[in-house]
Amino acid sequence: MQVKINGKIYKTEKTGTILEVCRDLKVEIPTLCYHGDLLPSEGLCRLCLVKTNCHRGLVASCQTLAKDYLEVLTEDEDIEKARKWNLELLWADHAGKCSRCQKNGHCELQNLARKFKIDIADFIPDWQNSPKESQLLALKESLKNRVVDNENPCLVRDNQYCVECRRCIKACREIQTVDSYGTNYRSIETKVGTPGEIPLDCVFCGQCANYCPTGAIVEKDETERMEELLADKSKLKVFQFAPSVRFTLGEEFGLKPGTFVEGKLISALKLLGADLIFDTTFSADLTIVEEANELVKRILAWSRGDEKVNLPMFTSCCPSWVLYIEKYWPQFIDHLSTCKSPQQMLGALMRSYYPERRKIHPRNIISLSIMPCIAKKFEAQRKEMQTDQLRDVDLVLTVRELARLIKKKKIDFNSLPDGKADSLLGDYTGAGILFASSGGVMEAALRTAYEKLTCEKLHQLDYQEVRGVKGIREAEVIFPRSKCLTKELKIKVAVAHKLVNAKKILESLEKGECEYDFVEVMACPDGCLGGGGQPIPSDSMVREERKRAIYALDKILPRRKSHENPMVRKVYEDYLKNPGSVLAEKLLHTKYENRKS
Repeated sequence: MQVKINGKIYKTEKTGTILEVCRDLKVEIPTLCYHGDLLPSEGLCRLCLVKTNCHRGLVASCQTLAKDYLEVLTEDEDIEKARKWNLELLWADHAGKCSRCQKNGHCELQNLARKFKIDIADFIPDWQNSPKESQLLALKESLKNRVVDNENPCLVRDNQYCVECRRCIKACREIQTVDSYGTNYRSIETKVGTPGEIPLDCVFCGQCANYCPTGAIVEKDETERMEELLADKSKLKVFQFAPSVRFTLGEEFGLKPGTFVEGKLISALKLLGADLIFDTTFSADLTIVEEANELVKRILAWSRGDEKVNLPMFTSCCPSWVLYIEKYWPQFIDHLSTCKSPQQMLGALMRSYYPERRKIHPRNIISLSIMPCIAKKFEAQRKEMQTDQLRDVDLVLTVRELARLIKKKKIDFNSLPDGKADSLLGDYTGAGILFASSGGVMEAALRTAYEKLTCEKLHQLDYQEVRGVKGIREAEVIFPRSKCLTKELKIKVAVAHKLVNAKKILESLEKGECEYDFVEVMACPDGCLGGGGQPIPSDSMVREERKRAIYALDKILPRRKSHENPMVRKVYEDYLKNPGSVLAEKLLHTKYENRKS
């Protein structure tokens, strides 16, 4: 296709809208409501206006298809004036609110206002010269329409920052099929929100916060609470951090996506006041040992003709996925693995194994967690996630919250030396690292299940069929006849990321259209590396860089199977005894409840 943009002729293979073609050709057009993951664009912000030789007047480039021999003008006086006018209208509702906004410095609207030099818009009232009655009336009207929703443990909505871009609606509907957002009222009174502005009650994946261009939807900030806990000198502050965090935190400090910052992260936590730092990747390995044991038991029982076995078995590490089953598909609750997530398994060991070894009362330990996931805040508060009436995890911060805390304490992150996690609950394998990516839990579980079922060494460790970006990936895995397996065993597995794809699997299973033995689901795009608490932007290109780094680390680690982790073996030898033991069931497994209203 040949197009002429700003007087220059381009030949391109790219198809789609004018905006997409221009971006592919590195021609910049400002946008606010557009996002490459949420197509087609709503075209509501009117900032991407252009002129063409096929249309009268200005058109939205995010909604207008490019075609052969199209001539496009992206900059001239009319376009600049219209863009600035629309931007001033949007900015008028925000002026003066940035200092108290959580997205200050990361807000797309703020960045555009700075770029277009919009300081005081014509639409902002001159309060100094207005009668007091007018000021009070305007304030009353503003407060009447304001909705602040902070009743859940994960997200905060404040519609005074909303620019009506509708990205949250598209993300919730098209990525997760939860449909928590929509429009209320009509005409010029139309507002984006929950139906009837009821408190948010969803799966708390946080994708709405990831895609929101302003501070209208953000994670519930608990950095001040973290500071209070860290200031308590009478207790031991013990941190854990998820596999993906070491590949993403650096982005908050100007480093490229996928940059490995594990050592700097550990040093930063020590400067913040950590007494001990464990690695959730260790408990990812522990999770796999327990989960593979559970899977093998179910499969062998099924192969012996036990019709009461619930197959397929679903993974249970993703709290949004678990909530999705509990709220919308409770008929599948018994298919969920009973294994706690790695965060909660490590939290349980912090309340039992560690204090017992160190002769410390569990109440004198503060259990803290750094996660890529907003829903982990909810998971930590579940009543099932307690050991002897103490919460396994006291507080969860997302990657973004941790970055804000590091910056607040004026820690020069990029200059920090590399620290090391405490080895007692800190060693990990490549299989544990794979938890950061969609398909990783499946691959890690298959590596362990193979050797447990066959009693033979697995040499080909990479299960390429469960990797990739497809929404649903399927594979048939063969466990050959061996000294521990009297006949060849074939199992069918599936991997899904984004709940829209999980829903397709659930619908097919319910109709009897497909058969699986093991299914992995991660609610967020590409899994934890695209989690709701990760650095923004978290688009497909950024996620691909993160993913590449994750698989590269797995490839070079000396141990790549969870059951080969020496510290996992030690915990079993010293404390848990065997996978699925009475103590393991008490500490590492959980129950679920029907939350369907």
